[in-house]
Amino acid sequence: MPRLKNFVQRSALILTGISMGAAVWKAISTGNASDDAGPLKESLEDLGARVATLESLENRHAAAEENSSSSSAQMLTAIASLESTVAVLTTRYDNRLAEAENRLTDHDAKLREVPTLAQVVSTMEEMLSSTMSGLDSKLFEQVRSIEVLQTTVAQSDELMGKVLDSIDLLRSHGESAAA
Repeated sequence: MPRLKNFVQRSALILTGISMGAAVWKAISTGNASDDAGPLKESLEDLGARVATLESLENRHAAAEENSSSSSAQMLTAIASLESTVAVLTTRYDNRLAEAENRLTDHDAKLREVPTLAQVVSTMEEMLSSTMSGLDSKLFEQVRSIEVLQTTVAQSDELMGKVLDSIDLLRSHGESAAA
């Protein structure tokens, strides 16, 4: 499309130049003495100014096209660079997100393994209950041992008393027989 536009503009400039040349040639060949030369001269000057304006516009347009094509190349390069940066950042983000999800899953699994407060309290109550019943049974055994010991001591005292009574009785019997 820009080529067609350039072609049309250059063709218009060439045709304008040819028509100006024909007009100038006609003016020169007929001579400067005619009365028509004044308006023709003005027309030629006006036409020359228009051609100069068109040429300057074409030059500006060509420069703008060069700038736009170099700008377009720079834009494409910048866009490609931006796309690659976005791709790298997206990959890094996806990797970090996957890592965070894995860590979250691990932590969730570990948290599920940790007993709840109710479970801890229940376990502590069971341990305390078993310890208390063990202590109660030991105390009961100690009380029974003390009672058996008291009974044994009482029986020993009674036996000792009988032995002493028997010894006294034998002594008094031996003294009475000796006397």
